[in-house]
Amino acid sequence: MSVGRLIPNMLLGSKRISFLCLVLVIGFAGVLDTIVAVSMSETYDEPDHVGYGRQILHLRPDRFRIVFDGKTPISALNAIPRVIADQLEARHVFPRVTKLIRTWKLVRLPSTLATLLLNFLVYRWAYELYGSAAGLASSIMVVFSPNLIAHGTLATNDGYFALGVVLSLYFFRRYLVQPTSRNACLSGFTLAFAQITKTLAIYLCPIVCMFLVLATLSKKCSAPSMTRKNLFVYATIAIVFFLTVLNISYCFDRPFTSLSSYRFESPLFIRLQQMHILRNIRVPVPYPFLQGLDMMKFSEATGITYGNVYLLGEVRSVTDPNFHGFKSYYAVAIFFKEPIALQILFLLGLVWVWKNRSLQDFLRGEGLLLAAAGALVLWLSFFDKAQVGIRHILPVLAIEVVIAGAAFSSFTSFLRARKIVLGLLLLWLCLSTSSYYPHMIPYMNEWVFDRRLSYRILADSNLDWGQNEYLVQDFLKSNSDVILNPEMPTSGRVLINANRLVGVWPRNKKPLFWALRYHPVAHVGYAHLLYQIPASSVAD
Repeated sequence: MSVGRLIPNMLLGSKRISFLCLVLVIGFAGVLDTIVAVSMSETYDEPDHVGYGRQILHLRPDRFRIVFDGKTPISALNAIPRVIADQLEARHVFPRVTKLIRTWKLVRLPSTLATLLLNFLVYRWAYELYGSAAGLASSIMVVFSPNLIAHGTLATNDGYFALGVVLSLYFFRRYLVQPTSRNACLSGFTLAFAQITKTLAIYLCPIVCMFLVLATLSKKCSAPSMTRKNLFVYATIAIVFFLTVLNISYCFDRPFTSLSSYRFESPLFIRLQQMHILRNIRVPVPYPFLQGLDMMKFSEATGITYGNVYLLGEVRSVTDPNFHGFKSYYAVAIFFKEPIALQILFLLGLVWVWKNRSLQDFLRGEGLLLAAAGALVLWLSFFDKAQVGIRHILPVLAIEVVIAGAAFSSFTSFLRARKIVLGLLLLWLCLSTSSYYPHMIPYMNEWVFDRRLSYRILADSNLDWGQNEYLVQDFLKSNSDVILNPEMPTSGRVLINANRLVGVWPRNKKPLFWALRYHPVAHVGYAHLLYQIPASSVAD
């Protein structure tokens, strides 16, 4: 065989091996994610997400309950088993099948599949930016990313949000690299799709606009150069897809309603409505979309849909007129809840980008990703009060994994010592995450030396989101002397969930200071702390 034929055959074989490895990694991820999904009890937000999804399937997208504020049509996927069960039950057929598909384990299946799709997208991002070795490494990192696993397998929209952001940025980059009509359509559609994953995805629009303008003016963000005609065509296509996807997903519910006819709750939207120049404008988006933005602003300002905000031992009451969030909340959450090995790999990836990227390649690759991640973190840190968990920045964590893949670029040419270091970091990541498995929601990295004291760092959905009900019930059956969540000082063995302990929820009750004086002797699922309270202290 000639050299001319040998090289293509070797390359083809390498691609086949990479593809096989990817299939094995994602298949392994599917098994692990499914086990995590079925091991958790119903969490606090899931009934509302599935409830709104059922409303969508019944063609009633109006947000008649305040808890539907941030819910989106994507939840209809999770509600499909429930709606099918309702139909079977109404017809009195297949009772066993009806009982099976009504379980919470099945409604999480679409979310789990979306997480596997996110894994593939992360692979594609890293593969196109840094090569096949980097793509596979990033895929492995997703498999062992505790926060992506934890919240990507629930019947909520946080995992879908990460998928929507990564997907829309992927196809937008394709358009920047090659500004064709086909790529404009793909980018416009995926950008619109992101809007139905989470209302907050609207933040992507200014990011896209900024890079389009930058590409048109600087000639350094796209190749070939972006023209003003390209800009106009893209904007037109994106707007058409935006309005079409939103109206279809919200069942064409009252589009082109005049702004004066809306019933707003938040001061911001009320002020906009009162502006004479805007009152008679007919809004082309469906009524529930703008209604959702308004309700989110209202609930975020009043705290009506979430508990008190907690960080590093300090609890802030949402009912306090002077209440404000923690500017460092998400920085602290990332520092303690993202695996240390993954953070190191991300920094190594940034070093590779700094050393190897031209400005043009950076702007249409890592620059786009970092801008999207940075904008989300900054907005939620400085302008959002509903700081209830790292789950709100899942797209940032997915982007972190993509850039961490840069550390593995040209892996086969590395010196042996460098390969060993990178391999050990991946091993550390796997072991760290596995040490909590399958309890992914309360994961904390090794900076938290005593896992029983995680509540001193973070609470709410970072630690205790209702996922422990099965575990607690089993524990109480085997330990009948244990008292669960006593309000008054109680001697003996008491079990207290983290949110009640530190005063996150209920928000009208103070922390249990009498219990906080003691060191927990054990935990149940990391989110419930077991105390041995001496009788003498209660008597005092």
